[in-house]
Amino acid sequence: MKINLPDHVQLIIDTLEGAGHEAFTVGGCVRDALRGMAPKDWDIATSATPPQAKALFERTVDTGIKHGTITVLLDKQHYEVTTYRIDGEYFDGRRPETVAFVSNIEEDLSRRDFTMNAIAYNPARGYVDPFGGQGDIVGRRIRCVGQPALRFTEDALRMLRAVRFCGATGFEICGDVLDAIAERAQNLQYVSPERVREELGKLMTSANPGAVRFLQSTGLLPYALRGKAFGGDMAQVIPWLESCPPHEAMRMALFLYWVTLDCESLLRDLRFDNKSIKEICLYVKMLPQPMPAGRYGIKQTLRYVPRDVFENLLTLKAIVMPNIAENIAVVREIVADIYAKGECFTLGDLAVNGADLAAAGVPKGKQMGDVLEGLLDMVMQYPEMNTKTALLEWATR
Repeated sequence: MKINLPDHVQLIIDTLEGAGHEAFTVGGCVRDALRGMAPKDWDIATSATPPQAKALFERTVDTGIKHGTITVLLDKQHYEVTTYRIDGEYFDGRRPETVAFVSNIEEDLSRRDFTMNAIAYNPARGYVDPFGGQGDIVGRRIRCVGQPALRFTEDALRMLRAVRFCGATGFEICGDVLDAIAERAQNLQYVSPERVREELGKLMTSANPGAVRFLQSTGLLPYALRGKAFGGDMAQVIPWLESCPPHEAMRMALFLYWVTLDCESLLRDLRFDNKSIKEICLYVKMLPQPMPAGRYGIKQTLRYVPRDVFENLLTLKAIVMPNIAENIAVVREIVADIYAKGECFTLGDLAVNGADLAAAGVPKGKQMGDVLEGLLDMVMQYPEMNTKTALLEWATR
């Protein structure tokens, strides 16, 4: 199978080879192309050293020069070019202490995690696949390059990546890989929370989120949750995840819905951003609560919850509590009608503001705040009252 390379990628390969070096596309881009998917990024491996590669291109950035990686900039596009290398010893279970540049692409491929990621391609030379990655892609298998125990000892995050790739591809994780994960699951605790959070996020938005079952069966789950306990029924959670759109905050909320701990504390430990923490915790908090009652109750909720978040919450409620699907449909209709008619449910939507009230003689401070709140409450119940004349008359009584 021939891979149609983007013009920039072909240019980089031609430039390197024109100067007497080897160059191949490698890793995820080759894997995705073989699966019939459009690669998001294109990485190039080359026999050229970083100084030799930099000399051939007008604009480069030393993004990982210690490990042999430069970024070539072409028309505002970025392409990583990395010198063939082998890794030295791993002392922290995360990254090699040293790397050594080599001139052989097979040696470079031997340091990679999974066979499907250890394939190189060059339009003129074809594929270099010393570990059978193409066969594993066809057979839909996740298999390590060499011994799984060694790969996971080098970088414990690879255990979580195996589960994430299962979610992304739907491939089967080979038995020896699962056994090696189970034996070394505790090593995930030494991986930085930022890296764990990134992999969990990708797993949650994957095409096959049911792969989370391997987090529990291999013993990775308590370490992925930074030592916190999971108090839910995974057999129940998986159908929820599979019924949910691939929205990270929504699926994460379903995943954490039965966790017997402080949701916010866990998300902060995993270095989620504040916006995501607020949204996920809102879903977890409001899922078990009764539906807002009537048009007025819905407006009270919409005052504090953005429309898109509220719509997502309704979707989650329908997944977790399918018996109230009809009620949820009614709420959706009411929400749509509220927005269509432009009805007021926030202070900013009132036909008067603080300046109007001050001009009408309402004292500033707590009294004015109370008056505004009273006006808003009235207008949410009686939308026709949201006119400046009516509100000022009511406020000055």
